[in-house]
Amino acid sequence: GEKDWEKYELALRAGNEKEEGESADTVGCCSLRVEHITLHHKMDGSDFVVEFDFLGKDSIRYYNKVPVEKKVFKNLTLFLENKEPGDELFDRLNTSMLNKHLSSLMSGLTAKVFRTYNASTTLQEQLRLLSNKSDNPSEKLLSYNRANRAVAILCNHQRAPPKTFDQSMANLQSKIVARKEQLALSKTDLKQAKKEAKAKGGPDPKLQTLVERKKKAVERCEEQVLKMEVQATDREENKQISLGTSKLNYLDPRISVAWCKNMDVLLDKIYNKTQREKFAWAIDMTEDDFEF
Repeated sequence: GEKDWEKYELALRAGNEKEEGESADTVGCCSLRVEHITLHHKMDGSDFVVEFDFLGKDSIRYYNKVPVEKKVFKNLTLFLENKEPGDELFDRLNTSMLNKHLSSLMSGLTAKVFRTYNASTTLQEQLRLLSNKSDNPSEKLLSYNRANRAVAILCNHQRAPPKTFDQSMANLQSKIVARKEQLALSKTDLKQAKKEAKAKGGPDPKLQTLVERKKKAVERCEEQVLKMEVQATDREENKQISLGTSKLNYLDPRISVAWCKNMDVLLDKIYNKTQREKFAWAIDMTEDDFEF
């Protein structure tokens, strides 16, 4: 139907025919086989659930359980009839037919547009939910990365954990422990300085200055502990997810530029030099009230 394309929420790749020499058995939406889906009338408290399990691009496993409309469920049941596990699920369809149909509904509409549209709307929505202007810079960055991670999960952008992960995490944790010990010492120093200033009876400018200096040291230490703890959280959550693919290929850069302006975050915290050059057009034109 005319409006059905608005409901395409899975953000699966279309599944083009393989190029010469590509040997891996990977599939997308149009090339799914009977063995890649299982239909459940009821599952996890939902009706009409489709269970997907296949290898997508770069041999990354895609596993998902999705409740669908009854009509979709009935059609899939029909498409499975009298077929072997290795048979094509959509045997009368290929990507060029799909894209031709989509572009007849709306000029320029292709299967990839759904991935980019879903990715960008997800980013904007998550940034709205997760960001606080009152947060400190590292917390703001964590909320941006969390929004970007939601997109990477939607697009199934996984990665193997870096080989150095455990070691660098252990290093960071020991730095946190050392800084917390330093914080405890700074607090003791501050208490002592306050005690001495109080014992003086009257105001002593020298002792007041000392108290202020100790107070600043405590604040600085607290900031550093928080910053490192946020960094550890970010790294842990990022362990098996690749943020770069969606950032470069699926997300409208104007969303990120507007977010940086609104949140007073430097753009180079989000985009490196090469990325800033690639997205120069967006950096030049985007106002802080941009809505995707």
